[in-house]
Amino acid sequence: MLATADVAVVGGGAIGCSIAYHAAGRGARVVLLEAERLGSGSSGALAGMLSGQAETEKSHPMRDLMIRGREYHKTLAKDLYETTDLDPGYVWDGALRTARDGASEVRLREEHAWNERAGLAFQWLSGDEARELEPALSPAVTAGLYLPEDGQVNPPQLLNALAIGAAIRGAELTEATRVVGFVTDGQRVTGLRTTRGRISTGSVVVACGAFSNVLSEQLGVELPVYPLKGEMIVTNMWPSPIKANVWDSANFYVVPKRDGRVIIGATEEPNVHDRSPTLGGVADLSRAAVNLIPTLSGAAFVSTWGGLRPATRSGLPVLGPAGGWEGFLLATGHFRNGVLLSAITGQIIGALALGEKSPVDISPFLHERLEEGPDMAGPVGARSDARLQEGAPTEV
Repeated sequence: MLATADVAVVGGGAIGCSIAYHAAGRGARVVLLEAERLGSGSSGALAGMLSGQAETEKSHPMRDLMIRGREYHKTLAKDLYETTDLDPGYVWDGALRTARDGASEVRLREEHAWNERAGLAFQWLSGDEARELEPALSPAVTAGLYLPEDGQVNPPQLLNALAIGAAIRGAELTEATRVVGFVTDGQRVTGLRTTRGRISTGSVVVACGAFSNVLSEQLGVELPVYPLKGEMIVTNMWPSPIKANVWDSANFYVVPKRDGRVIIGATEEPNVHDRSPTLGGVADLSRAAVNLIPTLSGAAFVSTWGGLRPATRSGLPVLGPAGGWEGFLLATGHFRNGVLLSAITGQIIGALALGEKSPVDISPFLHERLEEGPDMAGPVGARSDARLQEGAPTEV
C-alpha cells in the first residue's frame, strides 16, 4: 500500500471509484481504501437507472445536478471504453412514468409542466398511447410521461470499469483495509491511520455512503446522513416485456437489462441497518411489478438483495469541504442516485482534491449549507475540538 499519496479516497463504491478514476486522470497519485470489497455497499443494490428527469420532485439544485450527471455519463461512457476497452452496459431507451388514477395523473401533469418549463425532451401520452409504446403495460394505466433522454447502466460493470480505469491511470485500490482515524496538523488533515499502516496525503475524501459519519465525527463534523434500506428483486424473462425503464405512480420501477434480467425496485425503510431481504419486501415488489406489467407474473424469480442507501433529510448529497478543515472533502448522501451522480461527483471531487475549481456550483450541497437548511432536525455540523486546534500533528 502506498505510504504517500496526493489523494486518498475512503470508500470503494461507485462514488469512490469514480473519484479515484477522475483524480488519477488529472495526474494525481491516488490510493483508494475499501473496508470490505469494492461495490459491497449500496452500489451493489441499485438498478442502475440514469434518471435525470424521472425524479422531478427533487429541489431545483438537485434536478440540475441530476440532469448534468446524466449527460456527463454519455461522455464518460466513451472515455471508459477508450481507457479500458470495457462496456459498462449503457442503454439509452428512455423512461416511462405512469399514472393509474386521478391523483397520480395530477402529479404526472406537474412533472410534465416542469419538463416543459425546463425545455427538456418529453412526450405526454394517454393510456392507450403509453401501451403503444410499451404494449405490456397494465390496462389500468391512464397516462404516461415518456422521457427519451433517460437511460440505464449495469452498476457492477460500471464500478468494475471505473476501478480498472483508475488502476490503469496509476491509482492503487486496496480492499479489506479499514480507516481507523486521521492525522492532522492544525486545521489540516495530513493523513490517515488504517489497519495496514499510515498514509500521508494531500487530500482525504470520505465517500463511505451511509456510514461516512463514523469517520467524519472524529474531526467534529457530524453529517446529516442516515441509512435507508432498499430491497430489490431480479427476475428473468426473454424477450423482455418492456424496453424503457417503467415507473408506477408509487415510485416502484421495473428496469429491463440486455441479458434478459428484469430488476424490480425498491422498498424504502429508514434507519434499518440489516441489509437482509425480507419476505414482505419481495411480496410488495412482486405485487407492484405485476400490477404494472401483468406478464411479469410468468417471469422466473432469480434473486433478491438489499442495501443501505445514504439518505439525507434534505434529499441533497453532501459534497466538498466541511468543518473548516483543509485537505478534507466529503462525497456522500446520494441516496438512490449514487450511480446517476457517480460520474459528475467524480469530476467535481477529483478537481477539488487537487486544488482546482469545481466544474459545477456545489454551494447548495456544502455541509454548512445543509446544516442550516430547514429540513434538518436538530443542530448538526462541525464542532470545535481543542485537541485538533494545536499546532503539533495529531492522530484522531
